[in-house]
Parts: sequence; structure tokens; C-alpha cells
Amino acid sequence: MRMRIGMLGVLMVLVAPSLSLAADPAVVYQTQPLGRLLDDLRTMVQTIGGDDGVKQFNKDIERKLGAKGFDGLDINLPIVGFIDVPADPTGTVAVIAFPVTGEKEWLDFCERWNKAKPKALKDGLYEVQGPGSGMKAAMRIADGYAYIAAGAKDPERVLDAKTMPTFAKIYDGADASLMAGKIYLDRLPKELRGLAKQGLAQLRKGGPGGGIGAQETIILGPLVGLAEKALDLSEGAKEAALRINVDVQSGESTAELTLTPTSGSPLDKLVTNMKTGTNKFGSLIVSDAAAGIRLSLPLGIPEVQKSTLAMLEEFQKMAAANAFPPMKDLVDELLKGLIRTAKSGEMDGAAVLRGPAKDGTFTAAAAISFEDPSAFEKELKKVINEQAPPDFKDAIKWDAEKVNGVSIHTLDISKMPGGDRELKAVFGQNMMMAFAFAPKAVYLAMGPGAEAVTAIKAAMNAKPGESPALDLSYNAAKIIKLIDSVEPQGVQPATKLLGKQDKLTSLIALSATGGKDLKVKLAINVKVFASMLWLRGSAAVEPPVAK
Repeated sequence: MRMRIGMLGVLMVLVAPSLSLAADPAVVYQTQPLGRLLDDLRTMVQTIGGDDGVKQFNKDIERKLGAKGFDGLDINLPIVGFIDVPADPTGTVAVIAFPVTGEKEWLDFCERWNKAKPKALKDGLYEVQGPGSGMKAAMRIADGYAYIAAGAKDPERVLDAKTMPTFAKIYDGADASLMAGKIYLDRLPKELRGLAKQGLAQLRKGGPGGGIGAQETIILGPLVGLAEKALDLSEGAKEAALRINVDVQSGESTAELTLTPTSGSPLDKLVTNMKTGTNKFGSLIVSDAAAGIRLSLPLGIPEVQKSTLAMLEEFQKMAAANAFPPMKDLVDELLKGLIRTAKSGEMDGAAVLRGPAKDGTFTAAAAISFEDPSAFEKELKKVINEQAPPDFKDAIKWDAEKVNGVSIHTLDISKMPGGDRELKAVFGQNMMMAFAFAPKAVYLAMGPGAEAVTAIKAAMNAKPGESPALDLSYNAAKIIKLIDSVEPQGVQPATKLLGKQDKLTSLIALSATGGKDLKVKLAINVKVFASMLWLRGSAAVEPPVAK
């Protein structure tokens, strides 16, 4: 609520690097009415901070706007806008249009918001306070909306009463998203593509006078190539749309980018043939899990694979020069294995936390792609046998079991002196670790006694399954029980943070799907992150507790 008028326009300039004005705008955006946005915010504040939080929210608005509040701004109509970037992108102008209840009332609102009265210019224009250093702003009130334009050069040029896009050309009444923006790529100036290519070419040069240095060129060079490829493919794109939605009850916020290709273009063929994302350990995450994470690197994209390999090879050189001598061969075999894995084009990982069992303990298991870890396993045995303390050697058991020719090794942590109290509270007083090196994967598990071995066997039997590129999920009720077993005093703030739902809920998920359109979707539970900020702010003002 502390942003000045025009700030949203500046943000849109930053996120839309290539835009242009035509008879129909190349770029448009819109939000639901401010009244709905405020109601949604109050609902989320209520669930996080209770009645006191809502009171504070309302006080903040009154402190900024005074007793009149939003008088002058019609909170029952949508907010819209467009962005104009000419062939020279330094002339970019962003426009945001607010619905008003009347010109006089709106001017009064502007004065309360900016602490400065808009200055009347000729032809119905006003000069208003710019959003930042070097930025200018102008305003025109027409058809029940106040159009505010912000830019470094002549923002008033896009507010010509004869050529300014009308509300009907900006607003899409069929789009029910909370916020939405659309770029019509065929309306952009062709010169912008040439400027983008020049910029990437300069970045690729590297070295003295270039964009990146020699070391960075090794790693980032392939990514520049990916950007160049994307720029070429974009010639076959018709339009792109970004839609943002928030479920105020669950807290899930989604941002979905949809790219529509031109029929028959290389981009169209790429998107049509795009396969559904999978993770080779997908079945490891079960519905009754306390928490889980799945990750798949997009090594099927040649440029991403090249960049990953370049980074790993650079790490290998650094390790050869700087690694601690007893660990040098172990680190080298680790990096060699990761390089082999990257070359295979498949690098997946998954981890799961299950429980609580009847005794309140939990079991964890993880798996990661790794091409032929036999040499790494050999070096690990060598380092432990030569360097580990006696207690550690006594606790480890090589080849404790075998499954389909793969050895499972165990580490009985309960036999080691001391031990971490919190870990034992979670994984049991007889906590054990199990690990195995299969031909194409490495597995690790931790749990009470034999449960660790059972968990690693289950991980080794995990099957591939459909999966987002990234998925982090949790069961609030089970995580609360885990926290209770470690630190009972943390239950109350954790419940406020995570909620009480007894089901697996996504915290962060990123996916990409093809077909008719390319859709990239990012989902984040904003309620959890907002609760973190709220609790941090509350803790900062609480008086210290006497001990």
C-alpha cells in the first residue's frame, strides 16, 4: 500500500522488455477490481494474523489515505493498462488506468496518495509525480478512467486523445484471472529482435570489454546459446499470456505462462511433440508422506546439458587443484560420476519423509540418478577405512544385505557415542542409516533400526511417474507431530505457519506441458511464506521472556 501511483507501470516496464504500441496494443494487462483484491488480502491476513492483523491492515490504509480512504477510486471496476515500446526501447512508456468515481474526487485522491496535487497541463493532461529518479509521469482522465503514463521520455505522447487505446481494446472480460497480461508478438517492432540479437552476441564475446569473463563464458556460453535459440523460435510465436491467481483459503498462488505458436512453425512442432514430464523415482512420494520433494533437470535441452557439463568440469578442475589430499580421489570420482550422469541426459532426484509410526518415529529415504557409482563407492570405502575414527568404523557394516546384486551398507548411529538428541527424537533412539550404490542411482535412508533398510529397499523399487520439474510438498498435521517430538514449544508457531490440514499439500511446484500451447506453471503456497514474515515481525516486537 506504500507504492506511489505509477509504480505498477514501472514494474510492467521491467517485466516486459519488448513491447510496442499499434492500432491495437501489443501488450495489455488487467486486474480484478480493487475491492476484490482488498477482500482477498483481508481474508489471508485474517487466517494469518487474526482480527488484530485485519485491524492493523485497515489502520495502515487509513494512515496512508486518511479518513476518506479510497474515495475517488472506483473499487468495483477492474484496473487495466498497456505498455508501449517503440523501435528505440529507451522510449518505453507504461500506462496503468484506474477507474474513477469523478475527476474532482480522483484529483483529491491523488493529492492524498502522493502528498502533491496533480498539475494541470494543456489539452486535458496532468503532470503527476514520477515513480523514480529520471522517470516522468503524465495523466489523462477519459471514459471513467485515469490513464497514468510513466517513462523516461515524453510519457504524454501515448495519451493522445485521438490515438490512445480505449478500454475495450485493453480489457478482456472473458479472463477471470486475478491478474493477467498478454503480449501479441506479431505487433512488436521488428527492430527489437535485431537489438536482442546484438545484445546476446556482445554477451557471448566475453573477455575484456565483453559481457562475461573467461570462466563465466564456459558455463554461461551454452545458456546464451539457449537464449539465442529461444529468440529464433519466438519468430513462430503468436502470443504469450501470463495469468496469476490466488486461492485465499488454501493459500496456493499460481503463475501460468501460456505461449501460443503459429501453426506449422518450428516452435509449433517443438511444443506439439513435447512429452509429459516424468521422474524416474516418481512413485517414491506416496500420498501418506509427511513431506516429499522431486526434482528433474531439463537435460533433454542441449544447451542446458552443455551448461551443466561445463559447470561440473570446471568444478572438477578446481577440486583437482584445491581438494584436501585424503579426499581428493573421492571428490574426483564424485564429479566424474555426475559428469557421466549429465551426459546420459537424465538427472532426477526424489526424497520422502514418512511417519509418524505408532512410536512417533519417522523414516526418510532419498534417491538420485548417478551413472555407475562403483568407483565412487570404492573410494568411499577406502577413505572411511583409512581416515574414519574407530567408533565410526565399528558402527558401519559393509554389505549388510544384497538386493538384486546391489549391496546395502548400514551405519548404526545408536552405537556411536553422543548423538544428536533432535535426530534421535525423530528417527528413534536406535537410529540407523542405510545406503546403496546401484548401476544408475544412489540411495540413502534413515530411520529406527531395520526400518532404514526397509525404506531403502522401497526406494530401490521406486518406479518412474509423471512429475513436475520441481515439486516440494508437505503434510501439515504430520510435520506438527514431528516438531512436537523435538521441541513442543514450537508447535503453536508452526501450526500458525503451516496450518492443520492432514493431507499432502504442495509448497512449491514448477511444471511445463506441451500440446496445442506451451504452458509453464509455477505454484507457490503464499500463505506459508506470508506467515513466516508475519511471525518474524511479531517476534521482533515481543518483549523478552524472563528466565
